[in-house]
Amino acid sequence: MTRRESDDTDRLVEQWHAVVPDIDPKVERVVDRVLISARYLDRLASDLAAKHSLQRPDYEILARLFWVGPPHRLRPSQLAAGTMTAATTVTSRLDRLQKRGLITRAADPDDRRSMTAQLTHEGHTLFQRIVSEQATIEREIFEGLSAAQLDTLARLLNRTMTLLEDRLGAAPRRVTLALSGE
Repeated sequence: MTRRESDDTDRLVEQWHAVVPDIDPKVERVVDRVLISARYLDRLASDLAAKHSLQRPDYEILARLFWVGPPHRLRPSQLAAGTMTAATTVTSRLDRLQKRGLITRAADPDDRRSMTAQLTHEGHTLFQRIVSEQATIEREIFEGLSAAQLDTLARLLNRTMTLLEDRLGAAPRRVTLALSGE
């Protein structure tokens, strides 16, 4: 893979600025690069899920079940909130995951009228395998930055998140949404 020191953002932002003079090129360069970086990382996660015959939304369900901690169990309404999708969509995903042996479904111990989905040992193992593969690839990608550059980037992104949260409200954290979803 060739190493490049530039992307096309600067040129594109200048073109946008010529058409829409109200944009601030310094801000727009950051916004564009953050959005594109997020898309790259999202594509990486989708590709890794596909490598294991999972659709990305199915992987997201495994992730929510894993990250809530033992007993790795949530109601479909909580999974819908945690994956930011409709409850009806979650049902078909749960069917697929159950057929693969990655989750089980049982009556909710707190409310027998409701069902829960629970991560199986196989689901737990598969999720950890995918996360491990993703961590390895991310580490390889970011080897192009020094430890000091990574620290600086982390601090700048933290400050960016703080500014966004102050202006737009708390970020929709998927595990928090799952735990609060009814």
